[in-house]
Amino acid sequence: MVVIGVISAKGGVGKTTVTSNLSSALVKFFGKKVLAVDGNITTPNLGIHFGMLSQENTLNEVLEDKIEVTQAIYIHPSGVHILPASLSATVEYPDVMKLKEKIDEVKDNYDYVIIDGAAGIGREVLATIKASDKILLVSNPDMAAVVSMIKARKIVQILNTYLYGLILNRVEGKKYEMKKERIEELSEVRIIGEIPFDKKIIESISKMVPLVLLDGRARASRVFKKIAAEISQEVFIEKESIWDKIIRFLRLRKI
Repeated sequence: MVVIGVISAKGGVGKTTVTSNLSSALVKFFGKKVLAVDGNITTPNLGIHFGMLSQENTLNEVLEDKIEVTQAIYIHPSGVHILPASLSATVEYPDVMKLKEKIDEVKDNYDYVIIDGAAGIGREVLATIKASDKILLVSNPDMAAVVSMIKARKIVQILNTYLYGLILNRVEGKKYEMKKERIEELSEVRIIGEIPFDKKIIESISKMVPLVLLDGRARASRVFKKIAAEISQEVFIEKESIWDKIIRFLRLRKI
């Protein structure tokens, strides 16, 4: 059993996309039992990515000690177990520092618990880090996102939590993007995957279905599966489609 926190100090870099797709890939392609937790209490999104919009029991009630944690866990058709946060607007929020205590009650039932952390470096992020055994950082390949990610990395180090690596999201390969080597040099964190910009991710979010479930052959899906394979220490070989074989054949003819 491993608890993995997915964080970044900057919002909008794709933490929830990473959480939903890694959770789904670990279940679908590697047969793991996974609990995905929305650790972003103030602006939750994880449930939305799985099409969950109006759950009565949520992490909020769990943190308020109104219900048991098992009462707020839902099983998605994909097999991913999900602990959503409430989408209802409120001026008062529960004590997020209870997150570790609540996850500890159920974590032994799973191979992996993956927490979708909030943006910034406030209490919600601290709660995610303290509840986790390992941390995955997420960033886009631009200076603002990388600098924010480095702030999050420093907090992880201060709290003495194991830093597993960095996932770059929305990589387009354009000349103004920071190169992988430069990002690793500045951040002192190993990049374990580069998610390409893929319009199908936008489609998947719109349809509220993680991309690896919507289209497992999409470019981004393949990278999510490779990252899931590394995390789970499993061997995974992607079968070539007919289109892949045609492209490879045409490339060989050019050589």
